[in-house]
Amino acid sequence: MTAILPLGDLQKVPLTTAFPTEAGNFTPWLAAPENLDRLGEALRLDLEVEAVERSVGSFRADIIAREAGSDSGLVLIENQYGPTDHKHLGQVLTYLSGLEDAAVVIWIAEEVREEHRAAIDWLNTNTLERFSFFAVEIELLRIGDSPPAPRFSIVASPNDWSRTARSSTRSIGKTPSSETEARYLDYWRAFRAFALERDPGFRVQKAWARQWLPMRIGRSGFMTNACLNGQEKWVRAELYIQMKHGYPKLAFRALSEEREAIEREFGEKLQWEDLPGKQAVRIAVYRQNSDFQDESTWAEQHAWLYEKTEKLRAVFQERVAALDFDELEERYAPSEAADAE
Repeated sequence: MTAILPLGDLQKVPLTTAFPTEAGNFTPWLAAPENLDRLGEALRLDLEVEAVERSVGSFRADIIAREAGSDSGLVLIENQYGPTDHKHLGQVLTYLSGLEDAAVVIWIAEEVREEHRAAIDWLNTNTLERFSFFAVEIELLRIGDSPPAPRFSIVASPNDWSRTARSSTRSIGKTPSSETEARYLDYWRAFRAFALERDPGFRVQKAWARQWLPMRIGRSGFMTNACLNGQEKWVRAELYIQMKHGYPKLAFRALSEEREAIEREFGEKLQWEDLPGKQAVRIAVYRQNSDFQDESTWAEQHAWLYEKTEKLRAVFQERVAALDFDELEERYAPSEAADAE
């Protein structure tokens, strides 16, 4: 049987075709949120850049990130052109020697040699559980004259990736210390399962024993969160903005100017909470009379949270990406930035 559409042949493109230099081209490209998302999708990690080319002891890590919305340990990303070598393996080990917190190490290369794959497997088996290691191959592929597309392939990873979850759990105190915290964990596990069943690509952090569960919206400092309150018996979906200096207040003011259009697109009124005294703001919608302790109502609560967080993402994602803080500082300065200090 012949194909309905003509098919092309995949061609591998040298990495240097798109990125002439590693430090000057590839690392900044990878550190961009949309490209770090590509890597995160392959690893099932929700990553947020914290720094590029930062010193770790006497070496400089290519990229330092964290799992989005958490206080977990560092994610160290070391990349290199060509096949993996002993020098970069040594750098990876050197990074760990000075770290007290949990850490995920991602080693990216065009080719992972067998001896280095075995080394990563050994590290995952024999090092402290707070450390987790990935070896990843990067390649560029295209069909005909199409632009090359990147593909990340996992060559080595923690066994069932369970250690990554365990180390992250310990580093932010996710292990339930009370019956209530255990209930939080169960609630968010059920919500994640609910959301992923409806959309396997739904970007949500692993469940934890806290009152909120963060989801990325594509820009550092901006999150769409699902939240609950056991005492007041409500659940909340929110856009939460938290950064240093006055940026959240600037973003809040700029978005407030579009309030009418935003609420029309969202389909209902939102609560615009400026959170005085904090370097954070919230734009939210609440569902009252929602007791998270009542498991018989979880399906209704989770359906509501899923719908509202997805609506928030749809309404705010492009607006958040378009915010220009240099322009906003000029527009509102000096009063707005001063109010947030």
